[in-house]
Amino acid sequence: MGLSLLLSLCLPPLLTVPTDGRPMRFGISFPAVELERGLALGGRGAMQWRLLPVGAADSENVWIELAIVAPRGTVRIVRGGDGPCANGRGPAFVLSREEYPIAYGAVRVLRWQWVDGTVDERTRTTFTATTELGGEVYQAGEGLTLHTEGLASRAMYWLHRGRDPAIRCGLLPVRASGLTATKNVRRHLHKVLPHLVEMDGQRGAGDFARRDGVVTNLEFDTTLALLRCAVAMHEPRAWQLALRAARHLRDRDLDVQTGLPFMHGVSHRAAPPEPGHTWLEGLLWVGLLTADDDVLVAARSMGRALAVHLPVGTGRNELLRDYAWPLMQIESLLRVAPVKQLVLAADRLAASIQMRFDPTARTFRFGEGELGGGVYLERGWLTAGILIPALRLHLQRRPAAALAEQVRVVQQSLMDRIGSGARGLPTHWRIANGRVSAEHYERKTARASWLLEALSPLDQSRLLRRSSVRRAVAATPAFDHPDLATEFTLLARCRWVWR
Repeated sequence: MGLSLLLSLCLPPLLTVPTDGRPMRFGISFPAVELERGLALGGRGAMQWRLLPVGAADSENVWIELAIVAPRGTVRIVRGGDGPCANGRGPAFVLSREEYPIAYGAVRVLRWQWVDGTVDERTRTTFTATTELGGEVYQAGEGLTLHTEGLASRAMYWLHRGRDPAIRCGLLPVRASGLTATKNVRRHLHKVLPHLVEMDGQRGAGDFARRDGVVTNLEFDTTLALLRCAVAMHEPRAWQLALRAARHLRDRDLDVQTGLPFMHGVSHRAAPPEPGHTWLEGLLWVGLLTADDDVLVAARSMGRALAVHLPVGTGRNELLRDYAWPLMQIESLLRVAPVKQLVLAADRLAASIQMRFDPTARTFRFGEGELGGGVYLERGWLTAGILIPALRLHLQRRPAAALAEQVRVVQQSLMDRIGSGARGLPTHWRIANGRVSAEHYERKTARASWLLEALSPLDQSRLLRRSSVRRAVAATPAFDHPDLATEFTLLARCRWVWR
């Protein structure tokens, strides 16, 4: 054993990993400086690592794939040792790839041959013509991904020990003091999970339908909501659903022409794609946590598609979410994949939003809310749940005093509205000459809970100590809600829920 490795073993490990004796393969983020001298396994077994296809040469933190085969117990990852295994042929596994054409498309097979004899395999068929398989009809542009049973369990580290690493890398927020209100919300979400019923068949797996038959197409990023549930609550069903949702989005919902996912509609691929209905963030996190290059490539491709499909609506067709949602998604991608094209797109979106600030109304005005005569319908739940979080992400990357002050003003305006009564949480109101009227309050609706997402952790805690606010978010959503998956998503994706 080399002197450098001996010295490394005397230092605290970079990571401690529990193992049940089966192979493990997952993504993890480390400071780049910690990888300069390589990595080693502190204990019996085999280990290899490689860089994931994200990040830049000068990134402070680096995402890697970590693969381990070790006896049951606990192993340590320490500094000093082997460098990255870029070709996929290392001491833990050997990766092989096979591609071949078929009459209706192409097939790609990835096979992991582990040192202990385990074999994992993933087969993806890409359809270039309408085809019937197993009694289901696949359209051109769709995919069908099948894998061996054990493959989905290789990244279970995140389910068992992932809470703290998820905080460090940004999937989950920093823990707060533990308010009873948020604990109760989390308990209820845990009870909702068994009531989420996927659609039938291979084509439906990973997606959900409303009671009226409309396919949700993972509205508001169900993948992200499930992933946060899985990691924060060590919930295995949420983990499996999140992985299937990500696979469904990539296989079923992406439009090959625009690169964006189809919107919710009467079938998976019926309604046209829109920038405000692009669920990139959950897909990105699944790719990072499971070290899935294909998913990461799909997320990056979706980001590039957003960058070239900036909003074009005018008048009442100028929608807040067509500006704010793409900004949020692109900024999330930029945190791990800094690309100039995405930077320019995010800066343009932020500048367009900033131009819409009205200091008298204390909000950002979009055409969809203009009622005439200077009256503006403020959709507070969208401003709070999408717009402010998107601008905060942008400001983390590109600080700007003027925009930060506008965000602060809108946050205070929202705080004033939320704290002004005991009738629940206000989702809509009218503004004329700075005066508010016709406030619409809601209780036990997930969109009402988005009002809290715009506020600081301190203000969130203050409000959640009020009985009126606690009642407004308690036992949400109802188990028999006609659109349970979307209601669940709206609430479970909120960062305040996981503090």
